[in-house]
Amino acid sequence: MRISITVKLMMVASVLLAIPFIGYYYIWDMEKYLRVGQEQTLKNNAKALATALHNRPNLFNPHASYKDTLEQGKDFFPTEINDAILLDGKDEDWQQYSATRNINRYDYQNQIGSKLTKQQVSVEYSANIGRYKGFVYAFFNVTDDKLILRPENAISISNNDHLEIATIDYLGQLQRYIISNHKAGWVSAFKVSDVPGATPQNEPGIQGHLAITENGYNIEIRLKEDMLGDKVGFQILDVDSLQKPIQHVAVGTANTHDAQDLGTFTVPSPEIEAIIAAMGRTHSAITVVDKHSRILKHQGSIYNATGDYLEPLDLQQNTYSAGFSGNWISQFKQWVLEPFYQYLLTRPPKEFQIQAFDNRRHQNRHVNNALLRGRLDSIWWTTPDNKAVILSAAHPIYVDDKVMGAVVVEETTHGIRNIRNAAVEGVLLTSLFIFISVLALFLYTVRLSYRIRQLRNQTDALIDDNGRLRGMMTAATAKDEIGDLSRSFTDIIQQLGQYNDYLQNMSSRLSHELKTPVAVVRSSLEHLALTETDANKSVFVQRAQQGINRLHSILLAMSEATRLEQTIEHSEFESFDLAALVKGCSNSYQQIYQPQSFHVSISEEPTLFIGSDEHIAQLFDKLIANAVEFSDGSAIDIDLQHDKQQVQLSVSNKGPLLPDNMMLSIFDAMVSIRTPQQSMAESEQLHLGIGLYICRLIAEQHKGKIIAENLIDDSGVRFTLTLPK
Repeated sequence: MRISITVKLMMVASVLLAIPFIGYYYIWDMEKYLRVGQEQTLKNNAKALATALHNRPNLFNPHASYKDTLEQGKDFFPTEINDAILLDGKDEDWQQYSATRNINRYDYQNQIGSKLTKQQVSVEYSANIGRYKGFVYAFFNVTDDKLILRPENAISISNNDHLEIATIDYLGQLQRYIISNHKAGWVSAFKVSDVPGATPQNEPGIQGHLAITENGYNIEIRLKEDMLGDKVGFQILDVDSLQKPIQHVAVGTANTHDAQDLGTFTVPSPEIEAIIAAMGRTHSAITVVDKHSRILKHQGSIYNATGDYLEPLDLQQNTYSAGFSGNWISQFKQWVLEPFYQYLLTRPPKEFQIQAFDNRRHQNRHVNNALLRGRLDSIWWTTPDNKAVILSAAHPIYVDDKVMGAVVVEETTHGIRNIRNAAVEGVLLTSLFIFISVLALFLYTVRLSYRIRQLRNQTDALIDDNGRLRGMMTAATAKDEIGDLSRSFTDIIQQLGQYNDYLQNMSSRLSHELKTPVAVVRSSLEHLALTETDANKSVFVQRAQQGINRLHSILLAMSEATRLEQTIEHSEFESFDLAALVKGCSNSYQQIYQPQSFHVSISEEPTLFIGSDEHIAQLFDKLIANAVEFSDGSAIDIDLQHDKQQVQLSVSNKGPLLPDNMMLSIFDAMVSIRTPQQSMAESEQLHLGIGLYICRLIAEQHKGKIIAENLIDDSGVRFTLTLPK
């Protein structure tokens, strides 16, 4: 019985398929033990980090840490800002932070030193505080029915609407600042003292902007973190009339004159980051919180916190999983191994939903145990989209035997799942990859050979036995090397076709141009032979001489392009002012082509260009001569523009339009759109269509290009020369 090699290979491969089924149950039991080990390791990591943070009172706010509860709107924990805020008095930069718990609103219920009714208090505002790279930013959106700014020459800075900020410095002294503007714009900040007779001092450490709005005004400020101590308070004082005695209504967080009334201001200590970095826990997401569950430091991303298990298997993981992305092996895995992934394995997702730490309720039980009971605890929980399982461990931080915070270390089970997947993938792919890859390589080789043969047959069919082109080649659309080769062949065939057309039509063009002078010479000689008088002979001799001159001009024009190309190849480029060249030539044209007028637009600044000034001037001469010949008498426009990359010279004239099929071919040799009367007039200069061909040669030698196009309003033609700098 004949057994094909395909059947033999499948029989051998089917034996290997039994390996994953046998090993799967063993891997499943191994995963359970790995989870137990991961939990124990994570608890030890949390304990080690907490131990490093024990008995460091400078890591916590001494005032906030000893409070049982915090007062909303009085005790502050500034938001971590991702980018620097633009101080413009607008709230665009604060939109993404508007949902945080650090935005607070203040109204008549937050009066300082008064008990007016809601109708008697006309000011209310919201405040948002953030921090970024050693600076504290604050935004106050104030609603006020009547804004009273400080008079420009006023001595007092407080008899108007203003903002007061108070803090305790590192010496325990009360420091007060007032922001009092006499107009919208950059804020005017002053440092003030409660000492009688003390003069307010300008405070350059506070920058910001005051902007007037429809409902009141905005104040946006920035100051260094070291200007604010552990306690901070602010209030906005509203003045509705400048009549004395001045009546103030203060709305804010605390009495800025009373240090005891100030609220707490907590800024995470940079020492926490240094300590965590020194521990080197790079595969975990670490969060340090104070006793009020406020985040003091967060390091690492939960999306990358796969555990330490993945590190020794990076090479294997990259080989069997990450390395397959984006090529034909991914398709192989999808088609062949998808059933195994569907029923036996689960791929760890790169993205999954997870709540912010502040918004977790049921997942923070272990954190509460650490803060309230001082006990090490851990919890397993699943993300809301059920795509990831997260292990979280929390350990309390002690200062003088009191819990001041906790360290929370979190990891996903991606590391364990990757180990399991890598083991199963290794069994499957090691067995099947060799056989499938050989087959795939064979099929791919057959495909490449077919495409190469197809390209060869298509190329052979284009040329007949006499070496003539039968047609044009269709370029392949494939985005690979064979596609590039096909497109290159297409371009070459197209250029050869154009050159063959040029050679085939050259004889008819030369014949057309030579007929007239030959006929003139022949008729002149015949009449000369029949004429007896010297007066008549001189006329025919003159006509014969004109015919000879015309023949000489034709031969001279035919060789001009070749000589010019050889000259350009051996010419040396040098730097010159193209604007001066164009301006000088334009002035000459005014005299040469009278009464033709010119409109010249050239930049006044020098336009330095590296090239051959002689050949550029020759190109310019031919464009002007062509424009003058076809102009209807209107002014010819000459325009020279330049930027950092290129220089652009354009010549426009009013007159006959270019045919659509002549836009590109007009720059070929011996191509002209002149009428027979224009080309054959003996009084005019001989035209063989060489001038624009020479222009193209000069442009290409300077790595540029020249194009011809009709004007937008169809009133004439524009020739544009573009040269790179």
